[in-house]
Amino acid sequence: MKRFVIAVTMLLFAVLICVCEFKAVEVTDTYVNTLEKIENFCKSGEYQDAYNLSLQINENWQQTRKILNKYLYHDYIDNISVNLSSLPIHTKGEDPESVSKTVEEIKIQLASLKESELPYMHNIL
Repeated sequence: MKRFVIAVTMLLFAVLICVCEFKAVEVTDTYVNTLEKIENFCKSGEYQDAYNLSLQINENWQQTRKILNKYLYHDYIDNISVNLSSLPIHTKGEDPESVSKTVEEIKIQLASLKESELPYMHNIL
């Protein structure tokens, strides 16, 4: 009976890890899509929309950050937070090149977070 309880516990733990992985992947994909919208707004000259969206993504990130900090490296989360917090400044300055550069940095950080830090099977083995 003890073996059965241990096996079920391990199975539930594995399911929990998979749920965390899929949720983090979903969240990072959502942020990448929003960042692309911000970049497109700046390229088309709609800086106010880009500014408003960058403020919104910062608010959303603060909530997401609390969740991700529980099971991912804090340094990576903090670096993304720093870049996201500078995004409204760049959009307010109406400089599409600096916005594109910041957006690309954040996308790279999110991709790195998604690929190397989440508990994928190829990272475990």
